Amino acid sequence: MSERRARAKAAGGSAGSQRSTELPPAPLGGLLVPVTLFLVLASCIALVQTSHKGRRMFSELQDLRREAMQLEEEWGRLLLEQSTWASPDRVQRLAEKELNMQAPDMREVIMVKGYGKAD
Repeated sequence: MSERRARAKAAGGSAGSQRSTELPPAPLGGLLVPVTLFLVLASCIALVQTSHKGRRMFSELQDLRREAMQLEEEWGRLLLEQSTWASPDRVQRLAEKELNMQAPDMREVIMVKGYGKAD
């Protein structure tokens, strides 16, 4: 007879009629609650860090978008400035004024025939 049955008979009942009120031992030797608590706390800390990192990256994205818009505006201004500086009227005016150049008279123009053409 097993020890359990002997104790049950001594208590005055049969082995099958009395239920045991003892809980089975914890599978990890009582570490389940502390490990679970640690994992919950670690998850909370990771959540806070991830949220903070997301906010910081969103703020950085907004700053970069603002900077990109400013650079595009500057690019447009520079293109306009380039077209102004390179306009044919301005080039001709500077050539005449600063370099003392002038368009040749029609009598001074020499036409070269066949240059660059395959006859």
